Order: sequence, then C-alpha cells, then structure tokens
Amino acid sequence: MTNEDGASVQPTSLTISAEDLADAGLEPQVQSWIGDGINEAITADQIIAVVGEDRLAQAAEDLRRNPADLAADLAARLPGLVDAATPDGRSASDAGSGFAGLQVRWAPAPVHNLTADLEPSPQIAPASGLTLTDEVAIDGSVTLTVRYL
Repeated sequence: MTNEDGASVQPTSLTISAEDLADAGLEPQVQSWIGDGINEAITADQIIAVVGEDRLAQAAEDLRRNPADLAADLAARLPGLVDAATPDGRSASDAGSGFAGLQVRWAPAPVHNLTADLEPSPQIAPASGLTLTDEVAIDGSVTLTVRYL
C-alpha cells in the first residue's frame, strides 16, 4: 500500500489473545462476544491493560495516531471483530468453543473524496500587527490545505 505521495505504508499489527483478555479480567465480556446476544462493551483503559502501553504507543506511532484514540477505536471495534470471527461460538482455527486470539491489522487508508462539516473559528490579528491606515479588502474567499501524513 502506498500513500498519495507514493511512499510505502505498512500495516500495523497487534495480536490480542483470549488469554490476555482473560488475564485482564475480561472473560465475561469475551464470552458475550462469542455467544449469542448483546456484545458487552470494554473501555479504552481495558484495551491499554491488555495490549500494554508500550505496544499501543508503538502501534499508534506507526499509524500516526494518538494512543488514547487508538485504544478507544480498538475498544469500540474488538467486540464486533471477535463476534464475527467466532460464528456459532467457535473460531475458524479452533475445534472447541471460544477463540485462541485475534490479530488486528490497521493501515492508513487513502481518502479520495471527503465530505465534512467545518466549523471556522475566525480570529483577528493583534492591532500591533495590522496596518490601521490602509484599507484591506475582504472578499470572503478562503484557502484550505489538507495534507495526508
């Protein structure tokens, strides 16, 4: 995969095992993801406890993301990922019930079209930096530059 500048972008992987989740006290949540019914939620702090601050920080750096945001994203997505990976209570690689683990891979995705609401916050420069005797035309145009990191 490459970004729009043609530079190679490698996906980042984090392996999260069922044992790691159980060791963090999340076995009831994992069972809800595997079984029928509503998937119990987990928090970003619980993800940090499972993955570890150092591994999470490295993955976030590789993805150019904030570690807290990555942990929150993982917490929101992990229940659904495990649920989808364990149809009928078993994973594709597991002969018994449950799952051995899950490898989560992220990579920056190219954006071709983006629609967003912008909330401008206009500011006036300090009077010491303005020419108060010259007229300045304000035509209402604006330039917006977006850079893909």
